[in-house]
Amino acid sequence: MPTSLAQLAARALGRVPARMMAGYQRRTLVEWSLLTAAVLALVAACAVLGWSERADKAVYDLSVAAQHHAPGDEIVIVAIDDPSISAIGRWPWRRWVLADLIDRIAADAPRVIGVDVILSEPDALHPEDDRALAGSMARAGNVVLPALAEAGRDGLLVRYPLTGLGSEVGHINIAVDLDGIARQVFLQEGLPGRQLNHFSAAMVGFGKPPRPVSAYRHDGPEDDRGADGWTRDYRLRIPFAGPPGTFRQVSVLDVLGGTLPRDFFRGKSVLVGATASGLGDVFPTPVSRNGHGMSGVEIIANAMQTLQRDTAIVTLPAPWFWLCTLLPVLLASLASLTLTPRNALLVTVVLLAGTLAASLLLVVLGHFWFAPASAVLGCSLLYPLWSWRRQEAALQFLTDELAQLEQEPGLLAMPAGEGEVGSKSGGKSDRKSGRNLDTRMRAVYRMTTRLRDMRQFLADGLEGLPEATVICDRGGRVLLANRRGLLLAPRTLGPLGDMNAPRPGIRELINEVFVQPKAGLDYWDQLCSVYVEADAAHPVQAPPGVELEARDEHPMLLRGAPLRSDTGGVAGLIVSVIDITQVRMAERRREESLRFISHDMRSPQSSILALIDLQNEPGRALPEAALLARIGEHANRTLELADDFIRLARAEATHLNFIEVDLAGVVLDATDELWALASAARIELKVEVDVEEEQSQLLAEPVLLVRAIANLVSNAIKFSPPQTTVTVRLYRVPQGLAIDVADQGRGIAEQDQGRLFQPFARLRDTEQDAPAGSGLGLVFVKTVVERHGGEIKLTSAAGAGATFTIFLPC
Repeated sequence: MPTSLAQLAARALGRVPARMMAGYQRRTLVEWSLLTAAVLALVAACAVLGWSERADKAVYDLSVAAQHHAPGDEIVIVAIDDPSISAIGRWPWRRWVLADLIDRIAADAPRVIGVDVILSEPDALHPEDDRALAGSMARAGNVVLPALAEAGRDGLLVRYPLTGLGSEVGHINIAVDLDGIARQVFLQEGLPGRQLNHFSAAMVGFGKPPRPVSAYRHDGPEDDRGADGWTRDYRLRIPFAGPPGTFRQVSVLDVLGGTLPRDFFRGKSVLVGATASGLGDVFPTPVSRNGHGMSGVEIIANAMQTLQRDTAIVTLPAPWFWLCTLLPVLLASLASLTLTPRNALLVTVVLLAGTLAASLLLVVLGHFWFAPASAVLGCSLLYPLWSWRRQEAALQFLTDELAQLEQEPGLLAMPAGEGEVGSKSGGKSDRKSGRNLDTRMRAVYRMTTRLRDMRQFLADGLEGLPEATVICDRGGRVLLANRRGLLLAPRTLGPLGDMNAPRPGIRELINEVFVQPKAGLDYWDQLCSVYVEADAAHPVQAPPGVELEARDEHPMLLRGAPLRSDTGGVAGLIVSVIDITQVRMAERRREESLRFISHDMRSPQSSILALIDLQNEPGRALPEAALLARIGEHANRTLELADDFIRLARAEATHLNFIEVDLAGVVLDATDELWALASAARIELKVEVDVEEEQSQLLAEPVLLVRAIANLVSNAIKFSPPQTTVTVRLYRVPQGLAIDVADQGRGIAEQDQGRLFQPFARLRDTEQDAPAGSGLGLVFVKTVVERHGGEIKLTSAAGAGATFTIFLPC
């Protein structure tokens, strides 16, 4: 299989010996191996030396911000916020305030109280406040205090809380990365032999069986030892629950003011810390928004929840990390070698997106961190580098091949003045120049332009044919088909575009398209016997086409013609399938019009002439009143027939003027015309509108729609006995609006319902009391409803009345 543009071109020209092709393939594999090894080495160096750390941290922050989990109700922050400072006084407060605060919180029996306030020095001005604070902590018995690490003359020193407070202690250091963002804490920090657990670990483990910090999910221990001897172990990457303000907070002012409900803190872990602006305890985090940082006490709350749920984000183990890093690069390299450039690009894009998505999903779903930037860099480099190398090889190959072609006599006539690639004046350097490359490209273009133009001309001509057309060889295999042919027989002609698939046959096409294909198969056999098997030297009469019914019930005309070669022989056959639905509809309408004019319109006129002839015979003459009444009856019937025919023709017109109308108003207009007719027939006409005015709006042709509804109501009145009711009801249906016209007449038998909507069909014409009509009213109604995109249905039985229902889409 060709693996480069150079090999594809060589295989197409058929001029490269197997030995030369093998040389190209070996060179391709060597170049690919060297490029892949170089990119893999670069990826490994990038991952080990941390060159892509900033990009990895950006992906990490995005993945942390994308994962959502609700904050726990067991953690409550008592915030030293701006309103509290405004009410109590500027910070720091006197320690009796903290003592009072601890007493009030402890009264609700919380599980643990963490006071994120540095208390490393005594209050020299108010020593009684320190005693009061110590007493409050002793009474509570579950207070955790922070220790402070600060620079001293001998390096970093740990400042513990005041002696005598008798509380648990934990460090409150928050690890900030080089970009200034807080993403993790270390569960254990301190000087050798004097390491402290983190404040959050002390809070979580308070009152529980002892658990070493190494038992929590973490990265490490790292044994990060600074120049001053300070060590940091057990990195805890925090999956932040949300942006600042996610955890439940109450103000110190609310606690001291007693506004919180009783037992508000019962069983909870309570953190007391500063959130007020200007106190400086604020850090940017991956979930910070609009420049707003997160207070230290909120970071501690997130760390506590991480420890409680054991959901810390840890890095992938080294084997899995290298697999996830190197595998996408190798796959991108294999895709570039074995696939087409477009497919290789698609695979590379998928690998890039998949690598980033895997990094995000690992954090969101499994709390594992995989740094993807190295793999993304490798995939991004491979495709353009390999494409550049293959383009260089392909251009060199085309240069050599065109030089050989130009030296072959009679193969390509070069215009005078353009020079030859292999001329003595050119030489090897001249063959590599851009000017001669353009010359060779123009030569190839000249050789292929005429063939390409001829093919395009034939393709455009085939596509431009107004009917479905296929071109077959002498054996009946379909070689070409236009778009209409593909749409007509998608199952048979579907594989036509696949050059490796077997050619579909014309017989399968005929079997797929037509309901009764035998006549079509016989016609094909006739074509073959006339054109393929007959002697081409003798002219033959082309067989006429055959009319068949397609599976969609459309009438089709199957026709064929020979495709002649330059020698006059039959190279193949052209078969067309012509839709003659419009022709048959026009013929049917013409026949209906002729019947209407020759029978229905002539009948009353003939009756009028007969009455005139009768009146000329004195012995048989009718009284003048009777004569005029009969003439008027026949004239009115003629006028009614003409009006119905004109209305039907208008309903069938190509263009209708649709406007927005109120269907309820249309129904009322139609029924208003027939109140007098109903009253004269002693029939109650009942109208029910079960929709609101704003729900009955739709696009319609109001004049035609009024006439269609009036026709149904008029028929219901005509065929209803006296003292009955005709009901017209407008209501909504899931698809739009519906109109029922129901009567209490004799109904319509099921075997007669199929004739209702046929032109000039009148079911009770033979009955003595049958109402007059043209037989076009229901045809008009059906035509109008279908032109509005709706449908009409009949529900009836003999002796049970009839209900016509019109469905119209909104």
